[in-house]
Amino acid sequence: MGRKDHVVVCLGAAAMDMMFTVDKLPKADEMVFAQGEPGFFAGGSTANIAAGIGRLGYRSRFVGRVGNDDNGRRLRRAFEVDGVDVRWLAEIEGGRTAQTIIAVDRSGDRVIYSLGGEAILLEPDELDDAAMADAQVLYMGEVLPHVADRAIRVARSCGATVVYGPGGGISWMDGATLGRLLQSCDYVVLSRGELGAVTSCASHAEGAAQLLASGVRNVVVTLGSDGSECHSRGLDGNGIAGCAGNASVFRAEAFRVSEARDTTGAGDSFASGFITGLLEGMDLAECLVRGNACAALAIQKIGAREAMPTGRELEEFLQNAGR
Repeated sequence: MGRKDHVVVCLGAAAMDMMFTVDKLPKADEMVFAQGEPGFFAGGSTANIAAGIGRLGYRSRFVGRVGNDDNGRRLRRAFEVDGVDVRWLAEIEGGRTAQTIIAVDRSGDRVIYSLGGEAILLEPDELDDAAMADAQVLYMGEVLPHVADRAIRVARSCGATVVYGPGGGISWMDGATLGRLLQSCDYVVLSRGELGAVTSCASHAEGAAQLLASGVRNVVVTLGSDGSECHSRGLDGNGIAGCAGNASVFRAEAFRVSEARDTTGAGDSFASGFITGLLEGMDLAECLVRGNACAALAIQKIGAREAMPTGRELEEFLQNAGR
């Protein structure tokens, strides 16, 4: 079986995004006017990652929920266009598909408002074991702890690598539960801001060291224009995670682009590149470079999913960049 035949199962949320641009993001009680007409895009962080992996030419499978409304049907069609397996995308009778409102300013910064709705699995028994068949990687994004516990158990029984990007879960999950989930996974992917929220450390290096000391195996940190890093406990000769004091740090510089039009989905695009690097058996530094390249391509276009590169675009970009 070739590496592009390997399956990545993505467990999390899908949503319909309404996006518009503004000259600047408003302060409290300040009114700003949208520029042009709003756009409507398929979104949801984990859903974007599933689509990004599909666009790069790998097999991805999305597990989550939508309502049986027009938005739910649009999300299903969007997945199918990007080659994502949606056999385990549940349509909830009478449910309203999750929606978000995203405002982006001229520098590419953004604010996001979630309107809620059907998006994620609510109970462990909603996760069918068959959804994990042939999986080499399980990516978990927006997920409830008791659902995550079951997903990790099933993934381990399949021999799959587990990658976790808690994202918004950081704000509503208690510290002990979040810490336990982080320690249960092979790779944890966090932005610099998310890492600070998890650890309350002043620097990302201190935060990553704290997580490694707590038992987390690998901490992948996205740093925006400063690139990305992976802080790793590594493995000893018996294949067991080493101690945090012997941690290795892998770094990759960001690619410079002429214009950052929209940072929405940059982290999702990074994750797609990083995960497919793992599938290809690349070392961690190469995985970071691949993730950074995907993020650089994404921020030059408007929209989270629509901006994600194809496999051909990624390879051409890396060749032209001399990497």
